[in-house]
Amino acid sequence: MRASILSIVLVAVGCTQDIDMFASYKKEHKLDFGSDDDYRFEVFKSNIEYINEVNSQGLSYKLGITPFTHLTRAEFEERMTSRFYGGYLNYLRSSGFLITNYSASQISGIPDTMNYVDKGWVTGVKNQGYCGSCWAFSTTGSLEAVHKNVTGDLVSLSEQELVSCSTPYGNQGCRGGLELQAFRYVNDHGLGSEKDYPYTASQSTCNITGVKRVIKPHTIGYRIVKAGSKKGLLQAVVEAGPVTVGLDGTGVFQLYKGGVLDSGCGTSINHGALLVGYNMNSEQPYYLVKNSWGEKWGEDGYIRIAIDDSEDGVCGILKEPSFPFHRA
Repeated sequence: MRASILSIVLVAVGCTQDIDMFASYKKEHKLDFGSDDDYRFEVFKSNIEYINEVNSQGLSYKLGITPFTHLTRAEFEERMTSRFYGGYLNYLRSSGFLITNYSASQISGIPDTMNYVDKGWVTGVKNQGYCGSCWAFSTTGSLEAVHKNVTGDLVSLSEQELVSCSTPYGNQGCRGGLELQAFRYVNDHGLGSEKDYPYTASQSTCNITGVKRVIKPHTIGYRIVKAGSKKGLLQAVVEAGPVTVGLDGTGVFQLYKGGVLDSGCGTSINHGALLVGYNMNSEQPYYLVKNSWGEKWGEDGYIRIAIDDSEDGVCGILKEPSFPFHRA
């Protein structure tokens, strides 16, 4: 009898803790689920159970409460990954844009670490919202670094211009897109600043009237790194700066909170992000990747992905790396 009473008490305490956590979560993220509140609470509890289960395994990474803890896995994938991402290499064959392959034999060695955040080439973490525009954020991030390297000025560029204006190049706004197609748009039209053309997380009519060109037309080229080449990717980061990468943003990505991710994701590309550095001296070597899901996800908006010897890399990071360069 006493054991039964204790079990009831423990369940009640656990339930109260879940309710308190859920209330704090809603307050922090300014969420009001209305009549859907009970369902969202059950989803939240299920995700907390999953977090605890994974964290009990002593892995090299930790899961935790993120802005997506109220979503089922299917809902998260629908809202935050890109249905149009992928098909990248096939598209290259039909493009007349200036593209050159990046050779991994251009330099004999690489430094043990590289971090473009510390170098001042990277703007603050941004938030794409519930819009499949990751491709626009990885594009602007790489161009921001190129512009910083060429001019000395770090300027936050406009993702919204790419979302709204690059559809004639094959992109589909919040439904997804490709960095290559975004770079083709930028090469033809240039690109304005985020200040002049702010982000709305929605598809709207293109209007660049009066938007100053930070990136000038006809000044951008694009290189792809050989798929499956860890050496090529690391050397590209050293020589060129931040590199756009395709990732499998499903699985544990939804609830990633910190550490070096070395499992828990596939290699099917459905998300774009920006590789901004690496560290070979760490106990577990890693790539440093800037995401576009806000600062409350991951390690202040970043994720560390393990450097390994698999063909595609963890989460497919070696499948579709690419970067822009300045053409004088």
